[in-house]
Amino acid sequence: MSNPVILLETPSLISVSYLQDILNIEGNSRENVFTELQLIQGGRGEIHFDNQVISVREGDLMVCKPGIKLRTRSSDDYPLKGISIIIGNLKLHNMPPEILLDEEKNPILHLNKNYDVLSRYFTNVLLENSDAKLGSLDLISFMLQSIIIHIIRIANQPKETASISTISRNTRDYIRENYAQDLSLNALASFVFVSPYHLAHIFKEEIGMSPIQFMIKCRIDEAKRMLAETDLSVREIAQLVGYPNANYFNMLFKKIAGESPGKFRKHS
Repeated sequence: MSNPVILLETPSLISVSYLQDILNIEGNSRENVFTELQLIQGGRGEIHFDNQVISVREGDLMVCKPGIKLRTRSSDDYPLKGISIIIGNLKLHNMPPEILLDEEKNPILHLNKNYDVLSRYFTNVLLENSDAKLGSLDLISFMLQSIIIHIIRIANQPKETASISTISRNTRDYIRENYAQDLSLNALASFVFVSPYHLAHIFKEEIGMSPIQFMIKCRIDEAKRMLAETDLSVREIAQLVGYPNANYFNMLFKKIAGESPGKFRKHS
């Protein structure tokens, strides 16, 4: 049995831009006839639209349909960072023009294991658009189509059971809030009332990495932010993100980021 073609026309890129270190973002106004996608790549905040307020953070994607007045508020301590893509000529199978998702679909998608793929596409669209080369338009067109198809798949995938979704999301949120503490797999499993083996299996399947790997990612991401935005010493930053041993922090940071904390700071 063949599936219908999703894209009836080739979508076009209206604009692509960074959303960085912002306090307020005004999204689509009522006059806008295009769909906007905002990928959150860092920080925390909340989305105000249609008399709703939804919290967002790294790994979330907002799909804002035309005609919606949108406001995104950023945390003062952890400013939102990400990329906005506005898409035109959006014509999909069984959908009105310029509409990506059905009315009943949640406009905020928690990407989980799909985040890395979509983040690469968003980043590459921005880079190709800002430094156009031979074939850039073709690459951008391909990546826009890939982004759209990924979003439709994510929005229409079968729901996991509530217990599994709750386990992964609660664990992820707890790690994000407490990454600087000495967290163990046993402690995290106790927090969500499951066995360590069950948590490790479910979390890896849904989030794409183990709970401890995710904790390390949170620590290194915060260390990068501090290196770029503060004058704190490397030793102080290591302590703040959960590494009392500065030498171990330096070794781990270089392994993950590809350069030492000092070099990362110079390049930021």
